[in-house]
Amino acid sequence: MAPLQLYLASRFLTTIAYQIESLAVGWQVYALRKEPLDLGWVGLAQFIPMLAFSLLGGQVADRLNRKKILLVAYLIWMVTVVLMAIATATGKMNLNLFLVLLFVQGTIRAFSNPAAHAFITQVVAESDLKRAIALGASIWQISTILGPLIGGMLYGFFEGAAWIYGVCAICSILGVLLLRQVEARDHEKMTEKLSLRELFSGVDYVWKNKMILGCISLDLFAVLFGGATALLPAFASDILHVGPTGLGVLRAAPAVGAIVTSLILAKRPIKTHAGLWLFFHVTVFGLATVGFGISELAWFSFIMLFITGASDMVSVVIRMTLVQSATPPSMRGRVSAVNSIFISASNELGEFESGVTASWFGVVPAVVIGGLGSIGVAALWAWKFPKLRKMQD
Repeated sequence: MAPLQLYLASRFLTTIAYQIESLAVGWQVYALRKEPLDLGWVGLAQFIPMLAFSLLGGQVADRLNRKKILLVAYLIWMVTVVLMAIATATGKMNLNLFLVLLFVQGTIRAFSNPAAHAFITQVVAESDLKRAIALGASIWQISTILGPLIGGMLYGFFEGAAWIYGVCAICSILGVLLLRQVEARDHEKMTEKLSLRELFSGVDYVWKNKMILGCISLDLFAVLFGGATALLPAFASDILHVGPTGLGVLRAAPAVGAIVTSLILAKRPIKTHAGLWLFFHVTVFGLATVGFGISELAWFSFIMLFITGASDMVSVVIRMTLVQSATPPSMRGRVSAVNSIFISASNELGEFESGVTASWFGVVPAVVIGGLGSIGVAALWAWKFPKLRKMQD
């Protein structure tokens, strides 16, 4: 197999494992007390270490061998899911233990995400980078479709989560074995002495590059407000009444929309008016989120989630292409670390925000308010970042 194929296969398996685990954790945590805020704590436990360590992770990715970083990270993650399996099987799993293990996983991702985002540039030629990113996004979305579906079916089949975590561990070790075989070019390593100035150099670069800043911050706030993923266990259990298998289908819906879009973009990449397409699709994302929030029909909820994933994928491809192409090779790890913080804030911190607002107003108003917030963010950013709005490719 070619290096890119091996790398994408490894990412596919490790993402499958992460998605299966996320479904099991969400359903298991919500079942403990039927408290939406507990789902928010799950997100916060993963966000805090991402915020604390991602900049250091970017430094490490630019100073050390990125492949070795990923191998170590995947192996440690595998240990955490084995501990989840043991604790669940022995009846000792509780919310506090969940949060501790998820904190460890968040720390791992603070180091693995910058390395993974930058590592793909060592596997393909610069001229093939745009298509490789789109293909990688497609593979990632396929795994986010299959992961929740497999997790939901396994949860119903085994009537519990212990064996599911075992499956996650197996997928992870297979991903490690594939990654070990990837041959990659050496990258230009950062040699400057580590200091606070160097630690925040990625932040400084992003802050000065308003195109990158506008693009990644738009995604941050749009998904922060509009993300409904954290509350899906509550919708599946109490509103749509579809059980863990239905939860798997709902979690897969955004990925189904995203994979369709990413395959189209891989075949026909955006060549003009990329900025306008970006803001248009963020607005569509917000409208679809509102539609999901007011839905009481499982099939309509699936369609709305499908649309959120399809529209978000346009933003992902535009953002990833801009970040990688506009960043010098020697800084890609540090800039990817900043991007990882923004992504984590939009996802994990967004989960906490969703849990808090749901505990205040209820799950339906929380999602509707969030969707309207995403639309407002798109309008504000289109005004504040005119160069981003006028970006052509």
